[in-house]
Amino acid sequence: MKEIVVAVAGQPNVGKSTLFNVLTGSRVLVANWPGVTVERHEGYSEYKGYRIRFVDLPGVYGLSALTIEERISRSYILSGEPDVVLVLVDSTIPERTLYLPVQILEMTGRVVIAFTKYDMAHSTGIHINTDGLEKKLGVPVVAISAVTGYGIDYLLEKIIEVASRKEEKRLNIDYGELEPFISSIEYVISKCDLRGYPTRWVSTRLLEGDEELSQLVRDRCGVEVYEEIGKIKAEASQVIKRDLSEAASSKRFDYIMSITRDTIIRTPVQKAERKTSIFYHPFIGPALSLLFTISIFFLAFIVNTGFPLNVILSSLGLEDLASLVESYSLSSLMETGLGWLMDSIRAGISNPVVASFLADGIIGGVAALLTFLPLIFIVMLILAIIEDTGLLPRMAVGISSFTSKIGLSGNALFPIAVSLGCNVPGVMASRASLSSGERIRQVLTIPFIPCQARLVVLLALATALTTISGWVMVLLGYLIAFTVFAVINYVLYVSSRSREPVPEILLEIPVLHKPIGKVVWWLTWNNVKHFIVKAGTIILLANVIVWFLTAFTPALQFTEDPSSSIAASISKALTPLVAPLGIRGESSWIIVFGLIVGFVAKELFVTSLLTVSGMPSVRDAVSVIGLTDQQLIAIGIFTVLYVPCLATLSVMYSETRSWRLVLLGIALMMSVAYFVSLLVYYLLLLI
Repeated sequence: MKEIVVAVAGQPNVGKSTLFNVLTGSRVLVANWPGVTVERHEGYSEYKGYRIRFVDLPGVYGLSALTIEERISRSYILSGEPDVVLVLVDSTIPERTLYLPVQILEMTGRVVIAFTKYDMAHSTGIHINTDGLEKKLGVPVVAISAVTGYGIDYLLEKIIEVASRKEEKRLNIDYGELEPFISSIEYVISKCDLRGYPTRWVSTRLLEGDEELSQLVRDRCGVEVYEEIGKIKAEASQVIKRDLSEAASSKRFDYIMSITRDTIIRTPVQKAERKTSIFYHPFIGPALSLLFTISIFFLAFIVNTGFPLNVILSSLGLEDLASLVESYSLSSLMETGLGWLMDSIRAGISNPVVASFLADGIIGGVAALLTFLPLIFIVMLILAIIEDTGLLPRMAVGISSFTSKIGLSGNALFPIAVSLGCNVPGVMASRASLSSGERIRQVLTIPFIPCQARLVVLLALATALTTISGWVMVLLGYLIAFTVFAVINYVLYVSSRSREPVPEILLEIPVLHKPIGKVVWWLTWNNVKHFIVKAGTIILLANVIVWFLTAFTPALQFTEDPSSSIAASISKALTPLVAPLGIRGESSWIIVFGLIVGFVAKELFVTSLLTVSGMPSVRDAVSVIGLTDQQLIAIGIFTVLYVPCLATLSVMYSETRSWRLVLLGIALMMSVAYFVSLLVYYLLLLI
């Protein structure tokens, strides 16, 4: 097991001891630092195949080497022993506690910055854009709460990421009027052997009058160099006309203010607990939280797809208006535009292979990505608004009495609700989980929640049944899906209870305030960008692979006939898997093929049935394949429970950074879907 050594630094009262205990538990060794009586605490944590050893440095305000603690901390960081320096910043006083990280970043770029007490920052009206700070500082910046466990897993991932880097880039602050003198000292000491000491940092510290480094330079570089540096310092003092150390510190604080001006926002807060205490009522609270969430869900999907407003209008006899709402939704407009582009490419390029690759492989992959974007943006925008106002934790408290019975906290409410429309933002919303165990369970089980695409499949299959049987299949699909979600969550929770506490709401309830536009944009864009960058690349690559499998024969000849493709050959080899459902014969492979392409997007299951069978309706396609009502319902249940789509799998990976967990999720979904569909099939035969 590979070991990573992490030096943990921070000012006093920044939450260092609490975090150290959370990271290491009881696995702590206590000794003294060499040559002094100051205690040295070491502990370790095992994470994703790494043994991470944490060395707790003394709490210091800076690294000027004026105290024993400062000398210990500075020497250890410069020793080369730590692979990563974890520097803590207090989220409630960020500007003041950023001074130490800035000093350390001038020494080394192998740094991870953690904003502690993040759960308390909102209560004091402080909003921190960690992604913005990360971009400005050039190192990972993570928001954490040692009390609730928020961000701990993400912090460990960033530590591993930084430890694996081969290059490091130190922070270069513009010291303004001091720059010429820093450069002069750099030139003077460049010929010396100062291995292990960054030249620019040493030059700056020498200008500030660092006695320890001055002695080091005298010993290693000689008296002449030492005296030359003294002349440069004297000249600098005459020109600057104030204490050089004070001038350098002032420039560091100026730098801190410049990077926090647009990344940290403070807003006045006011007490309004009487207005929101209704969320804590044992009966009204859960009902209100659920109603509020469903309203958000409906609003998001009406804007994106027109559903369920189109269904409501249609039931009222307003067919034209329902069609208008559906046709001019964001999703329909985007599909129309991308469909036109794909048709134009097919018509405009004479080479059929190139045309198919660009239209179906590339543009089709972009379409698979962009189709999700409006929905994800709207959902994340609404989530950002209610999170910034302080309503989200109140809703979580309201619903927790119900969700706790299956091993989830109230924070699971929003991921479950949005998953009814799309599992992608549902999995992404699992970040609000109170523990790493709960988050993993949500990532593994949220895909069981039937999304809108699976509703489309169920409704399409229902057209091949009688009206009553069709609605029974739809309702049965949802009932089974939610039952499976609850049961598997509970089983996973019970099996891990020895390692995980009871999911209780442990939140710093923030004070309510009006949403701040800039903060809402930070939260929304960070989530959307995460999906585009992380999930998008996987979706595009996988879509190209699927295109290849459906566009070429086993002899690698291009074909426009899906029945002769590689995918069809694979499907025919897998037909024994559907034999227990009584699905046999020459056309049985069409069902398997539909389930395979359904991995990319569930809607493709229906389109593949129509395309390959050559039939104009699902009823006719089912007739050609020879499916009975019992088989059709069982297949419908299978499509509800097995892997929702490629985008969901890619987000599962981007959220966990673990292919093992993604493969575990696939195995879980496939085995549950297969077992439950068989059970439904044979029960229907008995009935």
